[in-house]
Amino acid sequence: MKIIFMPSLPLIKRDYIGLGIEYFYTRGYDVSVLETHQLLLQGYKNKVDIEYFRFENTYEPPSIKDLLDIISELTEEDNIMYYLASKDAVQLLNKMKIHTKAKFITYISGSIPATSAPCGFKNKIKSFLRPMIKKYIDVTFDSDIVVTGAPKDELIFPFLFGKNTKKLHFHSRDYELCINTQDFVYDKEYCVFLDTDAINASDYIIFGTESEKKIKEYQDKLITFFKWIEKTINIVVIISAHPKSRIFKDTNNFRGFKVVHNQSESLVKNSKFVLNEGTTAISFAVYFEKPLLFFQMEELNFFYNTTCSYAKQFDKKIIYIDDIATIDIDDIYVNEDVTVVKP
Repeated sequence: MKIIFMPSLPLIKRDYIGLGIEYFYTRGYDVSVLETHQLLLQGYKNKVDIEYFRFENTYEPPSIKDLLDIISELTEEDNIMYYLASKDAVQLLNKMKIHTKAKFITYISGSIPATSAPCGFKNKIKSFLRPMIKKYIDVTFDSDIVVTGAPKDELIFPFLFGKNTKKLHFHSRDYELCINTQDFVYDKEYCVFLDTDAINASDYIIFGTESEKKIKEYQDKLITFFKWIEKTINIVVIISAHPKSRIFKDTNNFRGFKVVHNQSESLVKNSKFVLNEGTTAISFAVYFEKPLLFFQMEELNFFYNTTCSYAKQFDKKIIYIDDIATIDIDDIYVNEDVTVVKP
């Protein structure tokens, strides 16, 4: 039996672990990675300067024909673990399925989907219409097996569920990380900022636009806010860098604040509370029952609906940090035992 992993983007270390590649490979399975980013997102690697992970059994077919030739040799005992959901990707999956006997399996973690509590008129309409997409568009894919981590996965990705799809209900990848995480050892009490990478996300390239956001202004307000937190609440702020972050890349210190990479679950586990702009990584805060503080600023107006969606799910008030003097300390309550954000 062969297990072929087909991620949506070039591998980074987080994906090598989180997608299960390391798990099966270290246990002796016949594992390989089949890249498709060069077919669906030409030039992505050259445009996105981040640290990629090189798995030795990786194939990058230069054309769709080469891709189909590779999978045509697979048998019904083999499995293609795919993580593709765009329109172009689904079209590619349909081409692949008629050229191979292998089973197609996908895993949707779906811990805390932002679309479950949409903010903004357009997003609410999209959320309402999403379950009907499968009935009215022809770009769907009849997955053999979908491993689902949340009840709302089928509403968010209806085009990956066909009439013959078998559903396996399983816990999410984030939960797996939480139950296996090690304690983050630090000599002071701290809160953790879960970097969303919103202001300069490498994934903007997927949508054909480079970020034109005000990065310096964003950084200045972020640091001013962190300093205010440390002075007002008397607690250290640690930055948990997004795995694809370009702002915090290759650094363990940013303007005097400690930066930690690829340890979000450990950082959250031992933190007093969590700062964030709206990210799926807040699932760690939920698992470890850590209080959440959502914040926004003018430079993140384009990201407001995402922040609002997450905050809405937890009935939390969004703190605006454009002018530190206007922050109401009553919105943040702290005592010796717990830190909470008032709704």
